[in-house]
Amino acid sequence: MKMIISFVSGIVVCSLFLFTVKTVIPTRAETNDSGELSANSSGLSALIPDIEAIYRQSLIMPFEKAEKKIYDPDIAEYYSELLSKTGLRSEKTGTQ
Repeated sequence: MKMIISFVSGIVVCSLFLFTVKTVIPTRAETNDSGELSANSSGLSALIPDIEAIYRQSLIMPFEKAEKKIYDPDIAEYYSELLSKTGLRSEKTGTQ
């Protein structure tokens, strides 16, 4: 009987803790165009690396390096067009 009461009271205490944390800390993502951290954030999100940028760079880099080694102008033009149409061309290095 003591074990059941302590189990139920533990669930209640944890639920109350989670409820108070949820009401105190904002859980929705806020975006601002200035690129600065909002006043509500603790700054920990700045420590997390941008996984999407790392993935995109690792996906695109081999294709860009291969493009630099194409010396035939027709094949280079086709390859450049292919990269642009498939979305693999990064905007900062893309030339049209």
